[in-house]
Amino acid sequence: MKQDYSLAPKSEIDSTEFETVADVVPLYPNSSQLNETFAELERSLPFVEDESWGNLLRFTDNLTAPLHRWFLFKEGYSYKLVDKILDRFDLPGKSSAILDPFSGSGTTLLAAQKRGIPSVGLEINPFAAFLGRIKTQWYRIEPEILEKELSLVLQDNEHPPANLPALSTLHNNKYFPNGHADELLKLRNAILRRPCSQETKDFLLLALLASIEDVSYLHKDGRLLRFFQRDIIPPKEALSNRTKIIIEDLENLIQQDENGTQNPCIPQTNVIQGDARDLDSVLDQHEISDQFGLILYSPPYPNNFDYSEIYKCELWLGGFLNSYEEWRNLRLRTFRSHPSCSFPETHCLKDNVALREVYQLVEKMAKCPDIGEPGSRARVRAPKVIRGYFDDVYLMLEQQKIRLKTSGYIICVVGNSRHGNLHVRADTIIAKIGQAIGLELVEIRVARHRQSRSQQVQKLRESLVVFQKNN
Repeated sequence: MKQDYSLAPKSEIDSTEFETVADVVPLYPNSSQLNETFAELERSLPFVEDESWGNLLRFTDNLTAPLHRWFLFKEGYSYKLVDKILDRFDLPGKSSAILDPFSGSGTTLLAAQKRGIPSVGLEINPFAAFLGRIKTQWYRIEPEILEKELSLVLQDNEHPPANLPALSTLHNNKYFPNGHADELLKLRNAILRRPCSQETKDFLLLALLASIEDVSYLHKDGRLLRFFQRDIIPPKEALSNRTKIIIEDLENLIQQDENGTQNPCIPQTNVIQGDARDLDSVLDQHEISDQFGLILYSPPYPNNFDYSEIYKCELWLGGFLNSYEEWRNLRLRTFRSHPSCSFPETHCLKDNVALREVYQLVEKMAKCPDIGEPGSRARVRAPKVIRGYFDDVYLMLEQQKIRLKTSGYIICVVGNSRHGNLHVRADTIIAKIGQAIGLELVEIRVARHRQSRSQQVQKLRESLVVFQKNN
């Protein structure tokens, strides 16, 4: 059933309302008791420890790979992960396509494209959807034209009146010294004024947005943009450098084509801005009737990261957001992995008898007395994140099941997290939800253990939760 995410109560864009009523410690298991509960439960699940997959969950390989390197999408995984999965799991039927319902920067889609496999990506963040779409349409632009238009943009000295977007970050000289934010806006407007194709403008705009960290003291670090003073360069130089990287990759790919080393047949690749919890309806609206042999993705982890905050400069400078109200509405449509706004409550797990065991586990976590100090913000917001997150997991898996071919695979790359002293085992809960809705749990492949930001003692799993759809 489609959920209405547009009716949430109003909240300020940069703050969350917190209850002031004193906490009463509930009679629910503490973190140690929950650890024992989950340890017993996990003995019956098909966990596989395999550190050979660990480095594939990082974006590092993509930093030097053609196309992938056009934008640093820190939260992404390696294109080599997609290759390894395709080598390991056989897609059902010769015409199977791949779906990534959280497509981010397009890593899955580009890897599928290189192997001649059609693919579809969904992405709720309009900047990320733009990024994935441009990267997967690399073959539609001629490097000579891009180079010519770059030169004309850099020579453009017309500066009609234009105000910076309302985002306060862009007006802070501490973050954007020497008028660099104004220069970025002038370059954006120069790009938009060019009488060239929309594709050419889009590629130049991507290069401009990729240069934001080159020209500012802002650095994407975990859940925040942090002030980090370092050597920076002028915006024109940054735009030129970023565009030349794109041109170099395009020329190399064309050369490979001429030498017969690049597959000249580009499979159909679609990137759609849409909600993974409403997958079936979104695909229908775009007249995509396919069922998919592989659904591969990494959803947000339950770790309080709000990607509309992390990529806010790209969203505003790129013209994807024009007001704080639009920003708030985007946040309300995101996966409920963070407390940046007051999301509507749902009761998906509670109302489904088949999910009663999962619901009870989630409630024990949400009411764990070790989730935060009595009266703290964490004590109020963490339970809402935990409940909302796993309701959203249920909604996304139900939609994926509809669009999965018989004998096809769902592979969810997810990491566990901590709230206070509570260890939130996302991989285990996702596995149990998938089983409850009728998917076969093939394995939970633990690729690596990472340090918690707040607790250096306990390491947190990152895993591939693998399901298959049987008759």
